[in-house]
Amino acid sequence: MRDPFSVAEPYLKAERPAGRIVAVEICSTVLQAHVWFALDDSFDAGDGLAVFYSDELQPLATMTAEELKAIYRTKLVFPGARVRE
Repeated sequence: MRDPFSVAEPYLKAERPAGRIVAVEICSTVLQAHVWFALDDSFDAGDGLAVFYSDELQPLATMTAEELKAIYRTKLVFPGARVRE
């Protein structure tokens, strides 16, 4: 079983300040999937999971479950895609 709060192995090999959390992998009950929540804009896990960035939280907070699922599917097809207000 994967640790839901671990940082992806490819990113651990990149240079980053020691002890700084750049992303966490979470299991979304709404999406029924594992996704990354990134605190660093340069984060790229390279593992095929969708990445949600901290600057996206405000617009995402007002979306319905169906809207979130549509955003999730878009992020899977277009890695690095961002939600804007």
